Amino acid sequence: MYLRSFSLLALGAATASAFRDTSPFFLASTSEFLSNSAYFKTAPALLDDLSSGLGACPSDYYVIVSQPGVHSTDFAARKSAPRLGAKMTGADKSIRSTVTVNEVVGVLEAKKIQSVLEGECGAQSTVIDASSGSYSTDFGADPRVLLIKFPALPLGSERAQQLSDNDGLLSDIVERLPSSKKYTILYTTSPREYEGSSSGIYDSESVPYEDPIHQDLKRDFSAYARQDEYSPASSLFQEYQYLTPGLFMGFLASFFFLSILYVGFSALSSLEVPYAAFEKDTSSSVQKKQQ
Repeated sequence: MYLRSFSLLALGAATASAFRDTSPFFLASTSEFLSNSAYFKTAPALLDDLSSGLGACPSDYYVIVSQPGVHSTDFAARKSAPRLGAKMTGADKSIRSTVTVNEVVGVLEAKKIQSVLEGECGAQSTVIDASSGSYSTDFGADPRVLLIKFPALPLGSERAQQLSDNDGLLSDIVERLPSSKKYTILYTTSPREYEGSSSGIYDSESVPYEDPIHQDLKRDFSAYARQDEYSPASSLFQEYQYLTPGLFMGFLASFFFLSILYVGFSALSSLEVPYAAFEKDTSSSVQKKQQ
């Protein structure tokens, strides 16, 4: 039941897939955290809200997750992130505060949250590279920031399995924290890259010699073939469309009109009138004269 609720929180029903350049954010804390969930929020606005809440240093340990290359639809499956789902939906009774943002516009960088905690709370940081698969269990004294860097999810069929494995590693790290200490999980993500696209996020700084204001005036004509590049080996039915919807509707209407005309002409031709019907009847006038 809680997995289904977590899927609804992450998915936002059927409209979540409408945003390609957004990604979700999750927060689960054993402390009281003053922030509200939202369906749509920009990364700077979310960072301001987190800075206000984290400025009070509510926890002893802060587990910051950096998961690039995801979308809110990745968390719709029942087995995508079951342990994180348990914390977000109240199945884990130790969690007292949760924050969910389904669609974060832009990228909320984990390093910026780390800087806020180091500056406001004087926390020391421990970086865990999840791609290596090993980490030290000595997290040091609190306050402590544990920055977990996950690799970007693949685009193939193993995508869901990789997300589930990352969820298991996160759960293992959280379980190794001292039970007497409070912790806060900040699950940051970045938008996924789709197949056939070089990047899911446009960066104007990567094109220093082009004015971003005039980007909308450019057109990509590479998809249009020139007329002199016509290949004679291609079929005419592949190059042209002979039966359009308008022609089909015209043929269909002509068929009905011709059917009506045929029935009408058939009815007229079936009439049988004797030739005597067109001759003048003179017998009645002769009888009147004789009288």
